Amino acid sequence: MNRISVNKGVIIETTLGLIEKNQGIKGVNLRGISKEIGCAHTNIYNYYHDLNEIFWESLGQVMMKMMEYVDENSHSQINSEENFYLFLSSIISFSMEHPGWYRLIWLEHIEGIPSSKIIAMINKPKEGFIKEVMKSNNTLSEKKANLISDILITYLHGELSKWINNRNANKSIDETKKSIISNLKFLYKLLINEEMN
Repeated sequence: MNRISVNKGVIIETTLGLIEKNQGIKGVNLRGISKEIGCAHTNIYNYYHDLNEIFWESLGQVMMKMMEYVDENSHSQINSEENFYLFLSSIISFSMEHPGWYRLIWLEHIEGIPSSKIIAMINKPKEGFIKEVMKSNNTLSEKKANLISDILITYLHGELSKWINNRNANKSIDETKKSIISNLKFLYKLLINEEMN
């Protein structure tokens, strides 16, 4: 077996791989991470204080990966509203392609307090969501864009949680995506029209 040089990046990528494989953090531990890397589990303590610190760092990295994925897959030449729908569709696709990571972001409890760097990483997607809502319609105030973002994110989270936890009434992945994006468009338009009245 080829030993991998241990560093923070390798530890986090290995952890993310195990989270994907296990569909969440359950069963992911220091011994499993070190075994996957090919090092002694005590070696990991040279880089992290404990498993929870690794989970927090992993959460921050997943947020960055999601933002990169969404950015790469959500540009249209049609108009700003269509760009916003592509943005939403990309979030749905990323979440469905990575259910273990989605659980890490939204559903898993991690002990301890994240560093300020990780808190900033965790907050970036929400900030980006608000910016995308504002770009989709330049008449919106930041306050209204924030409200629209909260409502859309909450709906989206509910639907993705149902799908990830097999509570989806036997819909296929494509049917589920179409249904979620259709409902998001409907909600978005209702909320935009509310702003204009």
